[in-house]
Amino acid sequence: MLALVALLCAPPADPVPERAQLEAKAVRPAAAGFRWQDIPWHTDAATALAEAKKENRPLFVWMAGGRDRDGTPLERC
Repeated sequence: MLALVALLCAPPADPVPERAQLEAKAVRPAAAGFRWQDIPWHTDAATALAEAKKENRPLFVWMAGGRDRDGTPLERC
């Protein structure tokens, strides 16, 4: 009974051990690795094309999907 009371009164352990945090920090990309998130991506093709024409820039198209993801059958094209 005393052991049970001692376990209930003990402070909670860190959910992520310090060693795991250090290993994650070693492989985590630097802030410069996330610069692509600063790009104003468009999800509407007409809007993206209009902006590309207005700024006289090329249009970069990126598609992702597949039968097992969102239903877009890119593999069959």
